[in-house]
Amino acid sequence: MNVRPGHISTMVVGFALVVLALAVLALLPHFVPGFSPPPWLAGLVAVGAWLALIGIHEMAQSGLRERRSLRSCLEAVAHGQAVPPTLVQHFDKQKGELADMARLIGEIADKRVIAGAKPDQRLAAVLRALHDGVVVVTETGLISLINGPAKAMLGGERAAVGGSIFASVDRESLVAATARAQRTGGKPIEAGLALLDGTVHSVQVLDFGEHRGAVITIPSEELHATGEVELALDLHDAPPVAASPVDDTLLAELPVLVLDTETTGLDAARDSIVSVGAVRCHGTRIYRSTVLDLLVDPGRRIPARAIAVHGIDDAMVTGKPSIAQVFPDILAMMAGTVMVGHNIGFDLALLHNAAVRTGQAWVPPPRLDILLLAAALNPDETALELDHQAARLGINISGRHTALGDALVTAEIWVRLVPQLERQGIKTLGAARAFSRQARQQMERHREMGWDEDSQMGGNAR
Repeated sequence: MNVRPGHISTMVVGFALVVLALAVLALLPHFVPGFSPPPWLAGLVAVGAWLALIGIHEMAQSGLRERRSLRSCLEAVAHGQAVPPTLVQHFDKQKGELADMARLIGEIADKRVIAGAKPDQRLAAVLRALHDGVVVVTETGLISLINGPAKAMLGGERAAVGGSIFASVDRESLVAATARAQRTGGKPIEAGLALLDGTVHSVQVLDFGEHRGAVITIPSEELHATGEVELALDLHDAPPVAASPVDDTLLAELPVLVLDTETTGLDAARDSIVSVGAVRCHGTRIYRSTVLDLLVDPGRRIPARAIAVHGIDDAMVTGKPSIAQVFPDILAMMAGTVMVGHNIGFDLALLHNAAVRTGQAWVPPPRLDILLLAAALNPDETALELDHQAARLGINISGRHTALGDALVTAEIWVRLVPQLERQGIKTLGAARAFSRQARQQMERHREMGWDEDSQMGGNAR
């Protein structure tokens, strides 16, 4: 039986309540002449005392959950983030001082977001007045700005900020155009942009310079459409150059690669990778422009039970590169970072075993496991799966059971765990790694599965 300190204090209080109730019952005959309690009354009093204790305990736990939710709101504001909508909705239904504080925090966060968005709103007003279509993309093809005419050309819902322009545009035609634009020294070029529907549009392409990407202008004779401007120009921001992390590196300055894989099964020693997703973080900031989103041919049939989870079938990976071919890209993203993930040991074991099978160089990277950190931070919490952690932190889940989708959700959890760790005095990589080892039950399971760090050290590194 694993009894935690919090449970011990609850048991002591419960025992004291029962003893007190039974003592009162025993003394009643001395103060009430003729009173003789029936034998079953003592048991009933004891049960009632325990039930009262359970009620008090549940009220305390409910209050603890409310305080944790309020703390998540404060942490979001402190790090320049919007308060998660699910937390706002939760407190909207509540009454009392905590709910009032949560609503006030939400109002402050909204005002900060509105104030920060004013320059973008002015830019959007200018772009709405243009007849030409304008779309800005990052060097990886993410749409960071698009106005109404451009959205109409590229297919409405398929063309949205944060999405890939390659959902609408032929990759080769755009890559060729942007490569030409990079060689002109800041002058726009004329190009034919081929869409996936087979049509070709005459456009102008301008290199975005140090911001890495391109500005595509669709002349007015091509399109006549209006509509709102969508933009998120911070997608062009790149993570800062940082020294390779050591134990003394502060979590607030930690270069991180949040990684997730989809596989043919759950046996890291025998199964193969079919998809890899990753996103870079630095401290508590997520850099959504710096991502990895790969489909991989596992060289074997994908079992139906695996397809039912992630939806990747044999046809989708046919013709895709093998793990040996994409390994250099993965290692390049990993370089100089700490690997973070939910059960990250499983993903690293898969990569380690793939490296051994294909003769790739492999040095076990530093890691932090979201599951272990959450278990150590909340030892009384048993629901530690990705969905449960996201729900507690008010994170909206999208793209679940895709490698990149899960990596992005995990990144959102990570940036919210950092201030929680710092509040516990855990401010460096070394301290966080030591703290995660307090989740002994989960650590033991990882050891049994061969996912722990010791299982991947020595013997196979080249």
